[in-house]
Order: sequence, then structure tokens, then C-alpha cells
Amino acid sequence: MIAPAKDPVELLRRMEQAVMERAPSLPEETQGPALWTGVGFRLGDLHLVTPLGHITEVLPCPPVTPVPGTVSWVKGIANVRGTLLTIVDLAGYFGKEAVFDEERSRVLVMNLEALNTGLLVSEVFGLRHFDEGSERRDGVALDDQVAPHLQGVFLRDDVLWGVFDMHSLAGSGTFMHVAA
Repeated sequence: MIAPAKDPVELLRRMEQAVMERAPSLPEETQGPALWTGVGFRLGDLHLVTPLGHITEVLPCPPVTPVPGTVSWVKGIANVRGTLLTIVDLAGYFGKEAVFDEERSRVLVMNLEALNTGLLVSEVFGLRHFDEGSERRDGVALDDQVAPHLQGVFLRDDVLWGVFDMHSLAGSGTFMHVAA
């Protein structure tokens, strides 16, 4: 019990001190695991994830105009809000079964200066968060054709997610040479 005081300010100080002494302490702040975030997508039966900074947007496949004299994996060009965007079938580029404009297929627009390219993929899963401690860098390759463009692999719920590097893809000579 707080002893009576004649000065009201002193009484308030004593009450504050008594409350502070009996108050439970705040929980200790702990640091959670470092999370890595990217955009997850499917390419045929492969699960891949790319860093957020490697793409500018995800959109349904817009109407595409074929470009004569290009390789089969270049679907053509599309007008997206006044900008011409080259649409590339990423599975076709890797020699896999082509991706068709279906309900789940999407275009990942690459975030690269002077390269207006969208990659047609089978499906986009949205943001995926991984504990960096669970990243595997032991050389496990998901696929021979895709492996040169992987920066590592995450394992989540028995699914391997390859970390796909869009910049590596864009730097590839075969990707930039589209003439048939």
C-alpha cells in the first residue's frame, strides 16, 4: 500500500513507482529467421522462384502478333499499355513442351533495361517466402537445360524450388539470338 502524501505530485510519483515495480516486463525481442522472398512459378513440372527485383509484373497472356523469321519459342510481340513486349515461351526455349495460353498460364515481364520481354510460364504461384537457412546450394539440379540459370535450390514440403536468375537468362547468347 502506498503511504499517504500531502503533496499530490509526490503521491502520483509513488503510485507510478509502485505500478512499475509490479508490472510484468515486456517479452524479450528475438530475431526470427531471415526470409528470402520471390515469385514462384511453374514451368511444366518444374517449380521455380525468381527474385522480386527480376520482374516488373505478372499478367495474363495478351493478344500476340507472330513475328516471321524468328525461332519457334518466340511467340511474337504484344502491345501492353503502349509498349511492345516480346513474348517468349520459356518452356519452348528450354526444349520442353510449349506453354499455351491457358487459364493458369501467365507472362512474367522481365525487369531489365532495354529488354522488353515477357516470359510465358505454365502457372504463377505468387509470392513465396523461404527460410534462408533451408536453402540448398549442394549442386542439386532440377533440370539439365535450366540448371545454368539457377542460383540455388530451396526445399519446402518435399518440393524443390530452383532459384531462377532472369539476368543470367538475358545474358545468354542463345536467348538474345531469335532469328531463325
